[in-house]
Amino acid sequence: MFHLILHTALLILAAFVIGCILGCLLRRILTAGQKSHETSVTSEARPTPAPAVDVPAPAAAEDVAPVEGPAEMPASAVATDADEAAARLAVLPADASNEEKADAMGERPQGLAAARGGAKDDLKRIRGIGRVNEGKLNDLGIFHFDQIAGWSASHAAWVNTFLAFPGRIEREDWIAQAKILAEGGETEFARRVDKGEVATSRNDSSES
Repeated sequence: MFHLILHTALLILAAFVIGCILGCLLRRILTAGQKSHETSVTSEARPTPAPAVDVPAPAAAEDVAPVEGPAEMPASAVATDADEAAARLAVLPADASNEEKADAMGERPQGLAAARGGAKDDLKRIRGIGRVNEGKLNDLGIFHFDQIAGWSASHAAWVNTFLAFPGRIEREDWIAQAKILAEGGETEFARRVDKGEVATSRNDSSES
Protein backbone atom coordinates (compact mmCIF):
# COMPACT_ATOMS: atom_id res chain seq x y z
CA MET A 1 0.00 0.00 0.00
CA PHE A 2 2.82 2.38 0.95
CA HIS A 3 4.67 1.58 -2.23
CA LEU A 4 1.60 2.42 -4.29
CA ILE A 5 1.22 5.83 -2.66
CA LEU A 6 4.92 6.60 -3.11
CA HIS A 7 4.81 5.58 -6.73
CA THR A 8 1.77 7.77 -7.40
CA ALA A 9 3.41 10.74 -5.67
CA LEU A 10 6.54 10.35 -7.79
CA LEU A 11 4.47 10.26 -10.98
CA ILE A 12 2.62 13.43 -9.97
CA LEU A 13 5.91 15.18 -9.13
CA ALA A 14 7.45 14.08 -12.44
CA ALA A 15 4.38 15.30 -14.32
CA PHE A 16 4.60 18.64 -12.50
CA VAL A 17 8.28 19.07 -13.30
CA ILE A 18 7.75 18.14 -16.93
CA GLY A 19 4.82 20.55 -17.11
CA CYS A 20 6.92 23.35 -15.69
CA ILE A 21 9.70 22.66 -18.19
CA LEU A 22 7.29 22.53 -21.11
CA GLY A 23 5.58 25.72 -19.90
CA CYS A 24 8.89 27.59 -19.74
CA LEU A 25 9.86 26.43 -23.22
CA LEU A 26 6.46 27.36 -24.63
CA ARG A 27 6.62 30.83 -23.00
CA ARG A 28 10.05 31.48 -24.48
CA ILE A 29 8.88 30.43 -27.94
CA LEU A 30 5.80 32.69 -27.78
CA THR A 31 7.79 35.66 -26.41
CA ALA A 32 10.44 35.33 -29.15
CA GLY A 33 7.74 35.19 -31.85
CA GLN A 34 5.95 38.26 -30.49
CA LYS A 35 9.20 40.26 -30.41
CA SER A 36 10.00 39.23 -33.96
CA HIS A 37 6.53 40.34 -35.11
CA GLU A 38 6.81 43.71 -33.34
CA THR A 39 10.22 44.31 -34.88
CA SER A 40 8.85 43.52 -38.34
CA VAL A 41 5.88 45.87 -37.91
CA THR A 42 8.06 48.67 -36.57
CA SER A 43 10.46 48.31 -39.49
CA GLU A 44 7.62 48.54 -42.03
CA ALA A 45 6.02 51.59 -40.36
CA ARG A 46 9.27 53.56 -40.06
CA PRO A 47 9.77 55.75 -43.19
CA THR A 48 12.84 55.16 -45.23
CA PRO A 49 15.15 58.15 -44.83
CA ALA A 50 15.73 60.16 -48.00
CA PRO A 51 19.16 59.90 -49.51
CA ALA A 52 21.49 62.62 -48.43
CA VAL A 53 21.95 65.46 -50.91
CA ASP A 54 25.05 67.54 -51.02
CA VAL A 55 24.04 71.18 -50.53
CA PRO A 56 26.64 73.62 -51.80
CA ALA A 57 27.90 76.06 -49.23
CA PRO A 58 26.80 79.71 -49.60
CA ALA A 59 29.01 81.62 -51.96
CA ALA A 60 31.41 84.04 -50.41
CA ALA A 61 30.53 87.71 -50.74
CA GLU A 62 33.31 88.28 -53.24
CA ASP A 63 32.02 85.44 -55.44
CA VAL A 64 28.56 86.98 -55.91
CA ALA A 65 28.29 89.11 -59.03
CA PRO A 66 26.70 92.51 -58.27
CA VAL A 67 23.27 93.17 -59.76
CA GLU A 68 23.47 96.04 -62.14
CA GLY A 69 20.58 98.53 -62.05
CA PRO A 70 19.59 100.90 -64.82
CA ALA A 71 22.27 103.35 -65.70
CA GLU A 72 21.69 106.84 -64.40
CA MET A 73 20.51 109.30 -66.99
CA PRO A 74 23.03 112.05 -67.61
CA ALA A 75 21.92 115.51 -66.55
CA SER A 76 21.77 116.62 -70.17
CA ALA A 77 19.20 113.90 -70.93
CA VAL A 78 16.74 115.16 -68.34
CA ALA A 79 16.87 118.79 -69.34
CA THR A 80 13.47 120.44 -69.43
CA ASP A 81 11.94 121.92 -72.55
CA ALA A 82 12.64 125.36 -71.13
CA ASP A 83 16.32 124.50 -70.75
CA GLU A 84 16.47 123.28 -74.33
CA ALA A 85 14.69 126.39 -75.60
CA ALA A 86 17.03 128.63 -73.62
CA ALA A 87 19.99 126.78 -75.13
CA ARG A 88 18.61 127.39 -78.63
CA LEU A 89 18.10 131.05 -77.73
CA ALA A 90 21.69 131.37 -76.56
CA VAL A 91 23.12 130.43 -79.96
CA LEU A 92 21.24 133.19 -81.77
CA PRO A 93 23.20 136.24 -82.86
CA ALA A 94 23.14 139.23 -80.54
CA ASP A 95 21.13 141.26 -83.03
CA ALA A 96 18.42 138.59 -83.50
CA SER A 97 14.91 139.98 -83.78
CA ASN A 98 12.15 139.30 -81.28
CA GLU A 99 10.50 137.06 -83.85
CA GLU A 100 13.67 134.98 -84.28
CA LYS A 101 13.99 134.64 -80.52
CA ALA A 102 10.32 133.70 -80.26
CA ASP A 103 10.78 130.98 -82.89
CA ALA A 104 13.52 129.48 -80.68
CA MET A 105 11.27 129.45 -77.63
CA GLY A 106 7.97 128.14 -78.97
CA GLU A 107 5.51 127.95 -81.84
CA ARG A 108 3.88 130.98 -83.39
CA PRO A 109 0.07 130.86 -83.00
CA GLN A 110 -2.04 130.83 -86.13
CA GLY A 111 -3.18 134.34 -87.05
CA LEU A 112 -5.93 135.74 -89.25
CA ALA A 113 -5.51 138.04 -92.22
CA ALA A 114 -8.15 140.32 -90.72
CA ALA A 115 -10.73 140.42 -87.96
CA ARG A 116 -13.81 138.32 -88.61
CA GLY A 117 -16.59 140.44 -90.02
CA GLY A 118 -14.32 143.46 -89.80
CA ALA A 119 -14.96 143.73 -86.05
CA LYS A 120 -12.14 142.80 -83.69
CA ASP A 121 -12.53 142.10 -79.99
CA ASP A 122 -11.23 144.60 -77.47
CA LEU A 123 -8.23 142.57 -76.30
CA LYS A 124 -7.46 145.29 -73.75
CA ARG A 125 -10.23 143.78 -71.63
CA ILE A 126 -7.71 141.05 -70.77
CA ARG A 127 -5.57 142.00 -67.79
CA GLY A 128 -1.99 142.44 -69.02
CA ILE A 129 -2.88 143.61 -72.54
CA GLY A 130 -2.69 147.34 -73.00
CA ARG A 131 -2.95 149.45 -76.12
CA VAL A 132 0.60 148.77 -77.32
CA ASN A 133 0.46 145.00 -76.84
CA GLU A 134 -2.97 144.87 -78.44
CA GLY A 135 -1.45 146.50 -81.52
CA LYS A 136 1.38 143.95 -81.57
CA LEU A 137 -1.10 141.09 -81.27
CA ASN A 138 -3.20 142.54 -84.08
CA ASP A 139 -0.04 142.67 -86.21
CA LEU A 140 0.32 138.90 -85.56
CA GLY A 141 -3.25 138.31 -86.76
CA ILE A 142 -4.64 137.93 -83.23
CA PHE A 143 -7.94 139.84 -83.08
CA HIS A 144 -10.31 137.70 -81.03
CA PHE A 145 -10.62 136.28 -77.53
CA ASP A 146 -11.18 132.74 -78.81
CA GLN A 147 -7.81 132.81 -80.57
CA ILE A 148 -6.00 133.48 -77.29
CA ALA A 149 -8.25 130.98 -75.49
CA GLY A 150 -6.96 128.27 -77.81
CA TRP A 151 -3.25 128.89 -77.25
CA SER A 152 -1.02 126.02 -76.13
CA ALA A 153 1.95 126.36 -73.78
CA SER A 154 4.21 126.54 -76.83
CA HIS A 155 2.13 129.36 -78.29
CA ALA A 156 2.28 131.25 -74.99
CA ALA A 157 6.07 130.82 -74.89
CA TRP A 158 6.35 132.24 -78.40
CA VAL A 159 4.18 135.28 -77.65
CA ASN A 160 5.89 135.89 -74.29
CA THR A 161 9.23 136.09 -76.08
CA PHE A 162 7.91 138.15 -78.97
CA LEU A 163 6.47 140.74 -76.58
CA ALA A 164 9.70 140.65 -74.52
CA PHE A 165 7.76 139.86 -71.33
CA PRO A 166 8.82 136.28 -70.32
CA GLY A 167 6.14 134.51 -68.27
CA ARG A 168 3.66 137.38 -68.49
CA ILE A 169 0.89 135.35 -70.10
CA GLU A 170 1.00 132.75 -67.33
CA ARG A 171 1.32 135.29 -64.49
CA GLU A 172 -1.63 137.36 -65.69
CA ASP A 173 -3.65 134.33 -66.83
CA TRP A 174 -4.44 135.61 -70.32
CA ILE A 175 -5.77 132.27 -71.61
CA ALA A 176 -8.28 131.72 -68.79
CA GLN A 177 -9.54 135.31 -69.08
CA ALA A 178 -9.88 134.94 -72.85
CA LYS A 179 -11.95 131.78 -72.46
CA ILE A 180 -14.43 133.57 -70.19
CA LEU A 181 -14.70 136.56 -72.51
CA ALA A 182 -14.96 134.40 -75.63
CA GLU A 183 -18.01 132.68 -74.11
CA GLY A 184 -19.70 136.02 -73.45
CA GLY A 185 -18.81 136.17 -69.77
CA GLU A 186 -17.18 138.97 -67.86
CA THR A 187 -14.27 139.33 -65.48
CA GLU A 188 -13.78 141.96 -62.80
CA PHE A 189 -10.93 143.46 -64.83
CA ALA A 190 -13.07 143.61 -68.00
CA ARG A 191 -15.79 145.49 -66.09
CA ARG A 192 -13.22 148.02 -64.90
CA VAL A 193 -11.99 148.46 -68.46
CA ASP A 194 -15.53 149.02 -69.68
CA LYS A 195 -15.94 151.76 -67.06
CA GLY A 196 -12.69 153.44 -68.17
CA GLU A 197 -11.01 152.77 -64.82
CA VAL A 198 -7.87 151.13 -66.28
CA ALA A 199 -5.51 153.73 -67.75
CA THR A 200 -3.45 151.23 -69.78
CA SER A 201 -6.59 149.97 -71.50
CA ARG A 202 -7.83 153.37 -72.63
CA ASN A 203 -7.15 154.30 -76.23
CA ASP A 204 -5.56 157.57 -75.14
CA SER A 205 -2.89 155.71 -73.10
CA SER A 206 0.64 155.17 -74.38
CA GLU A 207 1.32 152.28 -72.00
CA SER A 208 1.26 148.61 -73.06
